[in-house]
Amino acid sequence: MATARKGGKVQSKIQMLLYGEQGCGKSTIASQLLYLKRPDGKPFRVLYLDNEAGSIDDMLEYIENDGINLENLYIVYTQSLKEVNDYIKKATEKEPFYELNEKGEENFDKMILDADGEQFIPDAIVVDGTSILNLSSKQGLIEFSKKRANVKAERDKLLGDEKFVKVEGAGLELKDYNTLNFKGQDLVLTLTGSGLHYIITARETDEKISVKDSEGKITSVATGKKVPEGFKGMGYNVKTEMRLYKDESDPELVKAYVVKDRTKTYKNGETVEDPSLFAFQAIIDKTKDHQEVIIQNRLHDAIKQELKETEKEVLGEDNSIEEESTSDIDELKNKILSRLTELGKSAKTKQETKIKLQNANLPISPNGFKVITDISVLEKAIEILA
Repeated sequence: MATARKGGKVQSKIQMLLYGEQGCGKSTIASQLLYLKRPDGKPFRVLYLDNEAGSIDDMLEYIENDGINLENLYIVYTQSLKEVNDYIKKATEKEPFYELNEKGEENFDKMILDADGEQFIPDAIVVDGTSILNLSSKQGLIEFSKKRANVKAERDKLLGDEKFVKVEGAGLELKDYNTLNFKGQDLVLTLTGSGLHYIITARETDEKISVKDSEGKITSVATGKKVPEGFKGMGYNVKTEMRLYKDESDPELVKAYVVKDRTKTYKNGETVEDPSLFAFQAIIDKTKDHQEVIIQNRLHDAIKQELKETEKEVLGEDNSIEEESTSDIDELKNKILSRLTELGKSAKTKQETKIKLQNANLPISPNGFKVITDISVLEKAIEILA
């Protein structure tokens, strides 16, 4: 469903992609979110999703020595894109964070608090290491491709070496690469839809293009340009994209090439020495009284709408039964969302409800129920929430 608004000045948010070679300061700059101030003058609370297994850990002593209270930082170590998206949704919906045990399970008796002793509600999110997320997502698709090949091998009654080669030789197909690109775009749009400041980081790689040689053979050739490694197209939906690199004559000097910056803090194409986030505090302060506009990620809804429209065009069937069923489902969802809102007014009942839903293998957030289409699951939730 489309959304719209009348023209008007809006608050500016840090929505940034940083990429570059190892050791060029991506994590260091991302950690500077802790030094920035909210419009009320209090420091940012930062949810740091560490995909690089300890990228920020060695900096914490120095950050604390600068007078930064580390209670305003919550670090989650994960290489799972699904878990990253789950944590972004929790931050978006201002759900409580809880300490995790060794199995990754939440301890509902130990809620994460900020430096003021209040519920930890992030003002900013860092996703540090999207190249790792791309790698794990790609490997997941390869494993699925092997299963797909195994089904085909059994269908074709292949045995021995033939079956082994068929399965182990399975790789990504074009549709799998399209799925990867979708996952990357979806991640950035979800971050943008959170309404929070965010920074994502990526390693760099050589940009390559396909060219045809004199014999008609297609080969991959490097253009000499460096681009983010991993999900393609991430830079399109961020406001600021910068490539970090070390100066050849002075390895201790880090520079940033500004690919783009819609906040106008830096000029497009500008090279900045010792880049930092501190320059962005001015744009945050300048626009704090402007309207806050949050553009939610409706990519999945758009796909469903296009699918429905395509089915109409191709099949030309009467959808009255489906629409009636959809209406019943929407009514149940509204009841569930209303009940969750009511139960969420008390921290105690909210936690008790969350445990009941988890024990029944049901979603614990409103967004989780929005994507369910099985009417029996929704009816089960209504029964639990009664």
